[in-house]
Amino acid sequence: MEKETKAYKDFLKEIFPQFGRVRKVALNAGFSCPNLDGTVGKGGCAYCNNNSFSQVAATELPLLQQLESGIKAIKNKNDKTGILAYFQSYTNTHAPVQKLREIFTPIILHSDVAGIAIGTRPDCLPSQVVELLAELNSIKPIIVEIGVQTANDQTLKNINRNHTAECARKAALLCKNSKLLTTAHVIIGLPHESADDFANTAKLVKECGFSAVKIHPLHIVKGTRFEEEYKEGKIELISLADYCKAAAEFIRIVQPDIAIERVSGESPADMLIAPAWSGDRNRIWEMILQFPP
Repeated sequence: MEKETKAYKDFLKEIFPQFGRVRKVALNAGFSCPNLDGTVGKGGCAYCNNNSFSQVAATELPLLQQLESGIKAIKNKNDKTGILAYFQSYTNTHAPVQKLREIFTPIILHSDVAGIAIGTRPDCLPSQVVELLAELNSIKPIIVEIGVQTANDQTLKNINRNHTAECARKAALLCKNSKLLTTAHVIIGLPHESADDFANTAKLVKECGFSAVKIHPLHIVKGTRFEEEYKEGKIELISLADYCKAAAEFIRIVQPDIAIERVSGESPADMLIAPAWSGDRNRIWEMILQFPP
């Protein structure tokens, strides 16, 4: 498995060969999500609380001030590190094209920014938005991070995603055909899913030609619908061993073309309910590598 795995750091070196290392600066541009604001639904994803994974989800600082602060923290440690401005919080293409242009352009033109990564949903990547991203991509590299989560449409409905796997396929292929790099976000261990479902999600990611993938174990955080259901005994979490086995199979399916950005799901200790191992990346990797390629 170890020999077959393409590391995300190597993927970044291919894109940014001028830097010895590239690090993300997380940004909150003040977006919402279409399944929060009523565009396609209310309540948000059943598992999601932005405060559990984004250190800037609650910030009220102006965007450029967030960027400058993040750059300063990184450059103070290593002035030669490349900066990837990461629009992380909520759905970062959920706005009119002109508004997106006004938000993204000053960031991509910033002299210390090597490129930008944009976290979004597949149902918020219409052709006109992708055209804008492709235009900006001619200035500096753009990575579009798309929340796929699963290839199972019934699961997508159950977790209140309010889009289909086919929507993810179309969005990913539209980005790929527009020469944009893409990262898939997927979750292993969603309720009622099996090893076959995890493998089917991996096949979808491979078929869509994603550049990289973030694999997360389902973990329960405060302030979500899943918190309530877990406490009521309605959700049975995947074990560490079964997760690592499924993640190893996922990696086997998508390798060697797709870089593996992560296999853990870190959340602050005061927000994480279960499982305790979800953020233990070293332990998870050690167990994944025990499975044959």
